Amino acid sequence: MIRKIRLKWQLAAIFLALGVLLVAGYSMLAAHYFMLGMDSFLVGSMEHAVQRYETEAKQGLTRPEIEGFTITRRWAEQPSAVQSAFGQPPEPARTLLKARVERIKGKQHGRLYFAMRFPEADGDLFITHEISRKSVSDLVGTIIHDNLNSLLTISIGSALALVLILWLVLRSVSKPLSRLGQWAHDLNTDTLREPVPDFRYPELNELAGLVRSSLSSLEENLEREHRFLRHTSHELRTPISVIRNNVELIRSLPPEKGPASDSPLGPIIDRVDRASLTMKHLTETLLWLSRDEPENLPTRTLSLDTLIRELVSEHRYLLRDKDVTLTVETEPTALDLPHVAARVVIGNLIRNAFQHTWAGEVSIRQQGDTVHIDNHQASDEDANDDLGFGLGLQLTAQLTERLGWSYRNDPAPGGHRVTLRLGAVGTG
Repeated sequence: MIRKIRLKWQLAAIFLALGVLLVAGYSMLAAHYFMLGMDSFLVGSMEHAVQRYETEAKQGLTRPEIEGFTITRRWAEQPSAVQSAFGQPPEPARTLLKARVERIKGKQHGRLYFAMRFPEADGDLFITHEISRKSVSDLVGTIIHDNLNSLLTISIGSALALVLILWLVLRSVSKPLSRLGQWAHDLNTDTLREPVPDFRYPELNELAGLVRSSLSSLEENLEREHRFLRHTSHELRTPISVIRNNVELIRSLPPEKGPASDSPLGPIIDRVDRASLTMKHLTETLLWLSRDEPENLPTRTLSLDTLIRELVSEHRYLLRDKDVTLTVETEPTALDLPHVAARVVIGNLIRNAFQHTWAGEVSIRQQGDTVHIDNHQASDEDANDDLGFGLGLQLTAQLTERLGWSYRNDPAPGGHRVTLRLGAVGTG
């Protein structure tokens, strides 16, 4: 996996590269103009030597060597070393040509030759000059060396100044960015109500305001949902209690006043009783989940295998008129668990398996504190994409996460495979 580079280091690398390019470019430019200045001084010296040569020629004096320059009327009269270095007469006129020769006849020499052609009225004048390491005076060498050292010092100083400025700029920008990140990381319900700190730059202040506004809106929505759940759960308690009390009242009537044993009202009353009991458990679960700091649910020792068989019996009506094979395997197990939560979770899983299996098989296996529930459709036409989803399973996922139970709901061919392990009870 490629490790991503932080933004500030990317910016630092970009600015540093630009700075190095600028310093290197200006250093090369300065060196170029240094050499250009040396060439200009040499050209001026050559022009002065040519003028002196013409003046002396008018007086009848002809010297091939003037001020260290060799001046001739014909290129062939120049020294053979010069002709060999350039190969042909200098072109164009009044343009300084340079040739560097490191070896002559296999020997190390290190000579630099200069040549120019001056067109005159009575013909061309060729002027050349030769410089070697030995012929350069100590003063000239010192001046050149000092100038090059000054150029190098200025370049290195500029690079260091650029690095320092870049570090100061990045430090000035990264500190507010780090403060903004830490402030956003530490935001909670209490700090959202506090004013936004000043992060120096208007853009960062605007970003902080957007973050606070978004989180405040999200917090208000969550609070509204929690309030709705609390109010709904409280309001549902009364009608559920009325329904259950009336069911108990009907069942407690004397035989002569209550429904007969073979009356069709008996199964209806049983379904109403089961539905009201399920609603009661759901409202208690919703109330507990909606609390910001939920308390531990009351626990008691219960027989897990007995609870599973009770829930299977209660939800068996969902398999009525369906071609479904049900297999239930349990073993005696006693656990200290919150009865309501365990009933809601296991009941939701069993009801979901029964409800979404139209033709096929449902397998419920319990071993110790672990419950496996598998449902399999007999044909692909009976299967659908909604297997294993719904409000009941969402509550199951939230409950198991809050209680610290292990819960997995994996898709399988034609159905789903659920594994529930009832472990230690937590408070989320």
